[in-house]
Amino acid sequence: MPDHIIHELKPGLKPMESEKLQPEVDAVTRKLFDDVSPSMVKIKVDDGSGSGFIIDASGDIATDAHVVLGNRHITVITSDGVKHAGRLKALDDINDLAIIHIEGELPKDLKPLHLGSSKDLKADQSVWAFGHPSGWDPLFVEPGYFRRTETGQDVLSAESEEVREHAKKVLAGLTPKEKEEADSELKKPMLNARVNIQHGSSGGPLLDSAGNVIGITDLSNLNSNSDFTPVESLIALMNQKTPKFNFTYKLDDKELTLTDITRTSGDYRSPFVDNIIVMGDAQKKPTPQMFLAPDPVGDIIKYNM
Repeated sequence: MPDHIIHELKPGLKPMESEKLQPEVDAVTRKLFDDVSPSMVKIKVDDGSGSGFIIDASGDIATDAHVVLGNRHITVITSDGVKHAGRLKALDDINDLAIIHIEGELPKDLKPLHLGSSKDLKADQSVWAFGHPSGWDPLFVEPGYFRRTETGQDVLSAESEEVREHAKKVLAGLTPKEKEEADSELKKPMLNARVNIQHGSSGGPLLDSAGNVIGITDLSNLNSNSDFTPVESLIALMNQKTPKFNFTYKLDDKELTLTDITRTSGDYRSPFVDNIIVMGDAQKKPTPQMFLAPDPVGDIIKYNM
């Protein structure tokens, strides 16, 4: 009997907040859980929480853009339970990815996960997702199997008629630049898998049996039909030479607060809504509420990364 409980989610089952006895866990799942746990983080923001994982020993964390967008404060809770201030370092709004950097003194021996490849995934191949479902502190492992690759358009097409009609109306009102980027989001690659994903697991890693990150948890439905962003999109964001966004922060009473996000190109497009499709609106002002109005109080810190 191990000295810790491995919380496991399976398709069709709701997460259990606590368990008196260790459930049956196969050897591969147990090894992955032990190997991955130190690299996982919980991300708390103003309006909720999400998951993330360490990608660099210097303190970089990967998560979903929708976990952090629209929030002024980010707190990263490492596996040892210690809370750290976090700031946005990079953002890919098309592929719903964000990189957060831990500010201040770093935890000792940060253990980055190994980034693999999604190119050779086979149908019915076993995969494992990790995260903090429902905002709970315990880390959960979510076993399942890969189904197929698809696009953002495939995801949208599987939505209700009401959602599809709304998306059509939104697309019709986009500026040419917004339409171009909306098309990019509809064409973006995604990994579809039969994995039970709950709110709060967004931003966690999807792994193969060898412990390689092959995707990042993005969205799901009630039938455990989930979609993940391919790890190649994260690698591209990490290697991005010209940032798409700049982030302005203030430091007030030792608290780091995001005050503004601007596009380095000078163009504007609002972030996606409901993680389905880019929701632009030519009538919106250059600084929408989602992107936060500048706050003149405190020291202003601008990061161009």
